[in-house]
Amino acid sequence: MSEVGGVHGSALGFAGGVVATVVAGNWSSAALVLLTAVVLAVSLITTPVGAALTAVQCWGLYGSFVIGSAGHFVPDWSALAVLAVAGTASLSGLARDRAAAPSPVRS
Repeated sequence: MSEVGGVHGSALGFAGGVVATVVAGNWSSAALVLLTAVVLAVSLITTPVGAALTAVQCWGLYGSFVIGSAGHFVPDWSALAVLAVAGTASLSGLARDRAAAPSPVRS
């Protein structure tokens, strides 16, 4: 499967983040799971830059619409937890790239 470019990956992540935020509503636990799934899914098909941008966008959506009200950003501990989990999920793209790289011994 070919990779989606960084800019396109972050756009896909933003769209997925918006859908996850709307579906989860004000249920912070459900939002955490859905937004992390979005970051993980996007990180598997995009560049590390696209995955990192997706993590930051999902963090902003969570802090602005799940725990914040009317789009006002609330950077509290739960929002930072979402950033940490999403950032960790975005690293799965880096791990995938390392696992798929040819072995230096065999090259």
